[in-house]
Amino acid sequence: MRPRISPPLYCSFERAYDAIAAQPSGRTPPLVTTGGTAFTAEAKVARDGRRFISLPHANRIYESDWGHTTNGMGKDGQRIGHYSVPIDDWARRCVAVVG
Repeated sequence: MRPRISPPLYCSFERAYDAIAAQPSGRTPPLVTTGGTAFTAEAKVARDGRRFISLPHANRIYESDWGHTTNGMGKDGQRIGHYSVPIDDWARRCVAVVG
């Protein structure tokens, strides 16, 4: 069982994905990981039709990964929590401003 982010994320995956997709080029403005590294995230669709948030280093957040510290890729998953937290915070502010 993968660990969940604590405290829990505020936004749903759909809300975060839609906020990113609504941006120019489907990309967030520059954000900063919980460890202090700048990054951007993109809203994309996999060949099988699943929506995901694309991160640096070929990391991905699928809907089933949202709210976990790691994704389901590979044996142990890739760390994503340090990206999810700032994406969640940005999406919450972005959606509040847009409506």
